Parts: sequence; structure tokens; C-alpha cells
Amino acid sequence: MLDHLLHGSAFWGWRLGATLAQRLPSWITYPAAVVGGEMAYLFWVGRRRIAKQNFAIVLSLPAGDREVARVARRSFRNFAKYLVEIMRFPSLDTEDFARLVNIDPRSWSYFRAAHDHGRGLIFVSMHFGNFEIGGARIADVMPLNVIADELENQRLMDLLVANRAHKNVKLLPPEGAVRQVLQALRRNEMVGLMMDLGPRAKELDNVEVMFFGERTAFPTIAANLARVSGAPIVVAAVTRERDNTFRGVALPPIFVERTKQAAHDIERTTQTIVHGLEQLVRGDPDQWYIFRPMWTRPEGTV
Repeated sequence: MLDHLLHGSAFWGWRLGATLAQRLPSWITYPAAVVGGEMAYLFWVGRRRIAKQNFAIVLSLPAGDREVARVARRSFRNFAKYLVEIMRFPSLDTEDFARLVNIDPRSWSYFRAAHDHGRGLIFVSMHFGNFEIGGARIADVMPLNVIADELENQRLMDLLVANRAHKNVKLLPPEGAVRQVLQALRRNEMVGLMMDLGPRAKELDNVEVMFFGERTAFPTIAANLARVSGAPIVVAAVTRERDNTFRGVALPPIFVERTKQAAHDIERTTQTIVHGLEQLVRGDPDQWYIFRPMWTRPEGTV
């Protein structure tokens, strides 16, 4: 009974927030988001501590350093802006996505070269910038299928799935997703995967690779799919600009060199992917929404 009430409250709370986000001007919603992000940073103590531990590794500084705190604080603010934009998402159309997301010609050329290969495209990213708007921008050209964890709140999950389906983005639950993903690749569509799962990676097929100078686990699904299907992998992200528009950045396609040593192929490809993700995070660390531990460290260390 309590769960039902909580889920209902969350659903209607989201609907109310979405209505306000879609009707109020951005000069109101963005400052409100910044205030909300600031409050989350101050009062969400556990997540703040985790974020600072993560950014300490990214910046090669102690977790108590002022620069680490500054980046973590800005990450909370940017995440709050992202939530406002997701609430506004259903009201956006193709022209809005084209206006909001500028993809430079070189990045477009990487996507098109991978797509022209004819075996589908594996689009790898992370919780960074606004990956939802970026995905919708690209899906206008190439249909996008994204494997996403299901929420316990089924009504809210159904709403989010429907909102994305209208933008040519299909959300797939993890259970049974591999078959659907392979079918999508055979249709020369895109498959989107998020790699920065933190502890969740341990629940999946994973491999430990170097990330910002330390070993940590990443899922191997992107490398496995590429090895089986022959689809190229494109590491990409959408970075927020000062005016709250976005810049889409993609790295050159990664092709899996298939040998008789499958485990070696998978580890090498995953490491290449992670090097690309690291490159993107280094440029704008405060746009990475990493409020879960990305590295396992002994208790008491920072």
C-alpha cells in the first residue's frame, strides 16, 4: 500500500514538474534548477561524498580539495538542469533538437562513416551533458534503440518510454534485450549503451580496465555486440554550452579486430572505449553526473 502511494506521488509529481517545465520560460526554470541542484549538493550528503571521491580521481586531487568541491557542486547543478530539460522533452520537436544540439561536421562524418558500413552502429556514451536530447537529435537521422534499466515505478516508466518513442528512440529493458539489439543492428539502426554503471557493472559481464589511472569494472556488452555483429562503435557525448544549448562530439569509429582470443578482443576493445570516455570527461568534468562509486577503494581512502 505504501509503495503504491509513493509511486503514485512520484508519478504525479513528475507530471506536475513536466507541466511547469513546459509552460514556464527558461529564464525561470534554469535558475530554479540551479537552486535545486545547490540544495541537493548541500543536503544529499551521501551522494555528495561519492561525487567528490569520484572527481578527486578525475582531477588527481585530494577529495577535500576546493577544486574537487567546485566541480562536484557544478555537477549537481548541471544535473538539475538536465532534469528540467527531460521534463520539457515531450514538447520538443525535430526543429528544437536541431536548434539545441550542434554537431560539428567531423563528428557527423564519424557517425555517417560508421552507419555506411551497413552493419548498424553502437553508440556508446555516459551520464553526461544531456544524453537524452543528444540521442533524440541523432535519432532523427538514424533510429536509436537504448538498453535502459526499468524503474520500479511502472507508470512513470511507461510515461518515459512513450515520450521517447515519439522521438524515434526505443527504450529496451535489459531482459531479452540482446536479441532485439542484434535485430536492430541487422536493420542498420543505432544501439545506445551507457557505460558508467559503477557497481552495477559487476552484475553484468564485465572487465576491469584503466580509467583515469586506476582500474575499475566496465560492462563488456558494447565490445561483445561489436565482435558478434561486426557493427562499429562510436563513443560520443553531448556537452552543455554556456547558453544551455549543446555541442555534440563524436570520436572516430572503433572496429573490433576479431581473433581466436575472444577475451583479449573484448578487453582491448573495452579499454579503447573507456579511453574515449575519459577524453570526453577530461574536457568538461562538471558535466558528468556520477553520483555512484566508479572506483572500488579500501575503506577510509580518498
